[in-house]
Amino acid sequence: MSNLSKADVKTFVEAAHSDLAKVQQMLEIEPALLNEPNGNETALGAACQMRRIDIIQYLLGQGAAMTLSAACVLGLTDKVEEFIANDPGLLSKGDKRSHNKHPVYFAENQPETLHWLKSKGAK
Repeated sequence: MSNLSKADVKTFVEAAHSDLAKVQQMLEIEPALLNEPNGNETALGAACQMRRIDIIQYLLGQGAAMTLSAACVLGLTDKVEEFIANDPGLLSKGDKRSHNKHPVYFAENQPETLHWLKSKGAK
């Protein structure tokens, strides 16, 4: 962690659960916040946990790396397939950056992606 305070990282990750404007404002002031975790949870993980498509898209646009969780929330079935092809164990693993929630949780609002995951044995 650079010269970021733990309090700033915590505030940023907490904002990523629900407050796009605050995320944008904080990241504009301090771009290094983008991938810093608060414990295990990153801002992208927080946005994925809450299925906040707007915040996920913003963070990805700012350079956050695509994750399985983000691909599931966004309904990017082709990306989900790539993640699973590279590591089939991800079907049953929780994402530590998002409170250990499983891919099916993240894909709940994306019928095609959800169907694909379940067809591969995800629960």
